[in-house]
Amino acid sequence: MPTAIIATTLQAAGLSTLSNVLAQFIKANREKRSYGVNIRALLSFVIFTLISCPPNILWQEFLEQKFPGYTYHAATGEKILDKGNTARKLLFDQTLSAFVNTVAFVAAMAAFKGKGLRGIQREVERDVVPLMINSWKLWPVVAIINFTLVPVERRIILNSVIGLFWGIYLSLVAALD
Repeated sequence: MPTAIIATTLQAAGLSTLSNVLAQFIKANREKRSYGVNIRALLSFVIFTLISCPPNILWQEFLEQKFPGYTYHAATGEKILDKGNTARKLLFDQTLSAFVNTVAFVAAMAAFKGKGLRGIQREVERDVVPLMINSWKLWPVVAIINFTLVPVERRIILNSVIGLFWGIYLSLVAALD
């Protein structure tokens, strides 16, 4: 595995750790109980990040190779945004990728809770659509910024930083207590 993928994955895992710990703190405060880190919940969240990050890095690279965001004007050498390719990347990223990632997250969290296949299926059926709808309130804007302003090798970093806050939300939704 290339060094950049490893470094980015470890960075994402660090941010995932922070988001889960913060979510557990928020939950303890809301429930007016003493705070202690739920190691099982934390490990579940971090393990999922370690597994899911490399394919997402490769997905971003694939999208950029298949649909380059910028072309260069032959005469001037000016970099020009390819709006069609940017729209295609946005469409694939916010439908196919979002769906696969959401199903994987819900299924993994259910599996980490010890649910069997029926339990995993119930949680996927119950949680995927609401999570997708909520994700579309945030991630399309992040994707547009990524696809128009951020070099492909830095996109996962922006996603990870925004993901810190999204991770708090997901940790609260996953409720791994």
